Amino acid sequence: YAETALQGGDLGVAATEVALALAQAKDPAESLAGQLLQARLIEAQGFPKRALPIYDAVARSPLEQVATPAMLHATQIRLAQGQINPSQAAQVYDDLRYRWRGDATELQVIRTLGQLYLSQGHYREALEAMRTVGSVQDSSPEALGLQADMRGAFRALFLDGRADGMEPVQALALFSDFQQLTPIGADGDLMVRKMVQRLVDVDLLDQATVLLKYQVENRLDGLAKAQVSTDLATLYLMNRKPEDAIQALNDSRTTVLPTALANQRRIVEARAWLDLNQNDHAMELVGKDPTPDADDIRAEVAWRTHQWPQAAALMEKLLGERWKTGAPLSVDDETRLLRAGIAYSLAGDDGALARLRVHFEPMVDKARAPEALRVALAGTAQMAANISDFKKVAALDDAFAGWVSKMKDRFRAGPGPIAPKGKVASADTAGKG
Repeated sequence: YAETALQGGDLGVAATEVALALAQAKDPAESLAGQLLQARLIEAQGFPKRALPIYDAVARSPLEQVATPAMLHATQIRLAQGQINPSQAAQVYDDLRYRWRGDATELQVIRTLGQLYLSQGHYREALEAMRTVGSVQDSSPEALGLQADMRGAFRALFLDGRADGMEPVQALALFSDFQQLTPIGADGDLMVRKMVQRLVDVDLLDQATVLLKYQVENRLDGLAKAQVSTDLATLYLMNRKPEDAIQALNDSRTTVLPTALANQRRIVEARAWLDLNQNDHAMELVGKDPTPDADDIRAEVAWRTHQWPQAAALMEKLLGERWKTGAPLSVDDETRLLRAGIAYSLAGDDGALARLRVHFEPMVDKARAPEALRVALAGTAQMAANISDFKKVAALDDAFAGWVSKMKDRFRAGPGPIAPKGKVASADTAGKG
């Protein structure tokens, strides 16, 4: 009765029942149990210092079923009062969880240890301590509370940003070791995609693809699967695995998709075929798509097939009015400018080269490869006079690096909604969806 009243917060009833229990105790075990309840009652009444000597006396008992919780409470009080530091408290809790096993006391010890680790930022230690709950009383209120602590810690780490201060490899290891805590639904999917963002940012593409592939194969279907599979295919392309990219798209086809997602998938597939040197198939997929991504595919095909006027015009179109901003060129823009200059030179179009020089010359000095840009923009006469330099400049062209940089920016910007609003395109009108 005293235990029930104490747990329910009815301290008056608890006090009456504790007094009766102590008065009616028939053996030392019952007396010690009554004293433990008495100390808990005094602590609950707001007098931890008065409870501490009683806890200490019970903790010296050879009966572990009362000595263990008494030591637990005594240590909590000493930590709160600054008599011991967190490391000392953690050592006591760690010892206690092996002294008494198999009931609510063990769970209280583990939960207290886990919460202490969490408060100190020792997330791995906290989760490793708390997951031992899986072997004891999974349906008890104490176990459910401990499991809630674990889920809350995992959510704080990978959804609320607590893991952002970790090295990406450490964060990934922690995520992988406790992946079973990933919640079902949108929050869990967002956790994974945030983790993928961090991995992509430091070029850990293999690890990022493993995470997304698991999501696609085990947690998603329909529209959500199609969207995440598009990200997966993009990662495969960034990692120079176009066959895997095409397979990821094929395995996630569905009959109806939002237009934006359908277009995105078509562009990714076109780039995959482009990487496999299937230029005609890539051009077929982009069709009459007017977007910059489609123009990027067309420009790449024109460049590869030595259609210099068309390649140069598309590169300049993709640069647009970028020259008006005055900001340093991105990797992607610098590659486009370099290619435009080379293509116009090879097409013999000095007028277009002059226009590029007027627009972009102020940005050349701040570029990653200023000398290469100067040679590319110099004009056809200079090209003929310095053909060896021109060949070196052409060799510096790396459109793939520019595209990868752009994709990283997209991942860095964060995942979009799983089910975007807007028009819906059928598979037939969306390049097979």
